Amino acid sequence: MDDMEKNKEFENLLKSYESLTKETSEAEVSDVLSKFARENYSDKDLPIPECLKFEMIAFSLVENYKNKESGWGTYYGPLARINVKEKGYIEIPSLKDITPEAIKYWGKRVEESKNPIFKARYADLIWDFSEKITGAKPSYEIAITIIRSIIEIARKDLHKYKLSTIEKLERALSLVLSLNNDNLISEVKNSIIEYEEKIAEDDKPGLWGFSFDLLLNNKKIRITDEEKNKIIQDLEDRLERLSKSPDHNFWAAENAALPLAEYYNLINKKEDAKRVLLTYGKIVQAAVSIQPSALVSIARLEKLYHIYRQYGLEEKAGEISIEMRKLGTKADSELIKREVSVSIPTKEIEEFINALIDGDRETALKRFTVYYIPKKGEAVNQLNVLSKEAPIQFLFTRKVQDNSGRIVATVGPLKEDVEGHVISQIAQNMSLSSIFLRDTIKALICKFDLEAETIVDYLYESPIFEEDRKDLIKKGIEEYLNRNYIVALHILIPQIEALIRNLEEKTGGVVLKSARSGGFNYRTLDDMLWDENIRGVLGEDATLYFRVLLADPRGWNLRNNICHGISAPETLNATTSDRVFHSLLCLSLIRERGENRE
Repeated sequence: MDDMEKNKEFENLLKSYESLTKETSEAEVSDVLSKFARENYSDKDLPIPECLKFEMIAFSLVENYKNKESGWGTYYGPLARINVKEKGYIEIPSLKDITPEAIKYWGKRVEESKNPIFKARYADLIWDFSEKITGAKPSYEIAITIIRSIIEIARKDLHKYKLSTIEKLERALSLVLSLNNDNLISEVKNSIIEYEEKIAEDDKPGLWGFSFDLLLNNKKIRITDEEKNKIIQDLEDRLERLSKSPDHNFWAAENAALPLAEYYNLINKKEDAKRVLLTYGKIVQAAVSIQPSALVSIARLEKLYHIYRQYGLEEKAGEISIEMRKLGTKADSELIKREVSVSIPTKEIEEFINALIDGDRETALKRFTVYYIPKKGEAVNQLNVLSKEAPIQFLFTRKVQDNSGRIVATVGPLKEDVEGHVISQIAQNMSLSSIFLRDTIKALICKFDLEAETIVDYLYESPIFEEDRKDLIKKGIEEYLNRNYIVALHILIPQIEALIRNLEEKTGGVVLKSARSGGFNYRTLDDMLWDENIRGVLGEDATLYFRVLLADPRGWNLRNNICHGISAPETLNATTSDRVFHSLLCLSLIRERGENRE
């Protein structure tokens, strides 16, 4: 086939798609054009004609491009952006491919094309890229062409994907507001309302509600009372139908109820806001009643709880919290225990421990203490490796539950919540290293014949340990050595908090805060561990360690769980006690300025 025949076939291909009366999409056109190019121009000696190249670019670009890292600064962006080692990012298509010749060609096609999808795409590319590529602003008429083409796409339901048409209507609204053309604004408004009415299905919330978002929730646009009442009434009617449906579609109900509640709250119709929220709540609770998984039910109720509290429905939120607590025990039983066995030769463990406790007592204790402080940098490196090997698990929010199934914290996706993942990883590492910590402590006690008195004398070399607490700390150490872990933990953890408070005072920090009673309360342990004074003395790794161990619900959180009576009895064991003992040794490393300090 010669070039003339190929060009003729290409023209016929375009005409056949442009004349289609059935639904189509830009992606479908892009696929057809790419296939034609592969079949006819795969030979390197046959360059792709400019007209075909410009068409392929036009239909492969992604509208409403979200990735701001591309640096294009345009509404459209590349179909793909790939990071290639040593070369940087490769974009398909590249911004360099969009030339003044391409803009000129698309201008010609705007005049020729009769298909609204094609016409809207060519015109929108001219509007988006003209000034950036040629330095000349596009004509006002180009924007009108885009808007009228989109209105026709919606009216005739020409696009294959309804969500894409909604996105185009949003684009049309944005453009028409920038033109400040009242008659055209009215046409776009009507098109949005009519399109929602045409495609809406109660159980598919993505196909309705956009009239509220684009019009009622848009301060830039004026709508009549009649238009406003219609949008609100449509949502009210939809919520009413969903409340009577046996499917208990709480997701769809949420998409109707929350915009209504927001609107009623804004215009000070508090009772109406409460009414729609309670209707939504009944649908959620009905869905929970037939949901076999307690974990799923708790997740649904937790969201409802926060919504009720957001709108001041505290009594209802309290009722939901009771429901969640009842489900907690069942949820805990649904968690699947995973066990992994790792064999480490006894000889290697013995050699490791002997090296760690080598030397005199003071040297060995300091080396042991510093070694078992978790390092933030190591946790970050682990997360970098794990997120590449198993990326899926780092894309979602995790819920942290206590022994009763109560959700105590959340850890967001890795990109949004690096700190949460670091704390979670350190907590996990502490659990994994507990067997080695236990064996090392045993070896230390055996080698240096450590007793409560000698340990306390070692601790009291630090100036933050106060004489009036010496007997109490000694008692706690005695109980720990005698394996009375429950008693040891209840004695030593409050003393650690007192030591941190003493350190805060000695470094010039504030330990008191105003109380509602008119007096003063002590600041919480977690609050003090965020102070620069404490972090400056302990260092970043040790400070984070104390937070994970004692005060952060994403970690072990021993101080809060034990002092508030939350910890299950079986968790008050050697593992937790070893870490508390180790944390005391960490505090013993603190010296007055001018003294030798590890």
